Amino acid sequence: MSGRSESIWNLSKKWFVAHRYKKDPKFTSKELEFIGDYLDEMEQVLFFQMAPVDQRHAFEVAREVATDPRIQTADERILLVKAGLLHDIGKVKGDFTITQRVLVKLMKKFLPGTYRKLASQYQKPGTLTHAVFVQAAHPKRGAYMLQAFGASELVVELVKNHHETPKSRFARLLREADNLH
Repeated sequence: MSGRSESIWNLSKKWFVAHRYKKDPKFTSKELEFIGDYLDEMEQVLFFQMAPVDQRHAFEVAREVATDPRIQTADERILLVKAGLLHDIGKVKGDFTITQRVLVKLMKKFLPGTYRKLASQYQKPGTLTHAVFVQAAHPKRGAYMLQAFGASELVVELVKNHHETPKSRFARLLREADNLH
């Protein structure tokens, strides 16, 4: 898989995962403890305002980076796990339905011109155009939220640029983990 491109097979797998965690991320007590170990109270508020499917996805990304053997220090692990848990906070519960998520991904893959056009048009929540806008804007939206709450500038930058071509080792590790889940 090159860049952010996704096969229909991968999109199908993500759709099934999304359905499984549609209403509840099904965190175990150990998983909730993991989240609490890496996020302060403010960050947990931002994490838990995401839709359950996004919470589960972010958790899986964080767990992936937590075990990456290329991480060299405990501080790097803390930074990357925090960024993994928070990278999609710009997607707020209620921004999209499961069907809209699938349509947005398909549009981005097969109709990139239409996707780019709709991505710049804020519309009222509940519309497909709004779902496209949120998908496109969520990195900057999440970075803004983190900045407003006084998060570390490095975490803010990782969240803001997690869909861009990685410019640092940390950004590359986060991007690779995000692409796996």
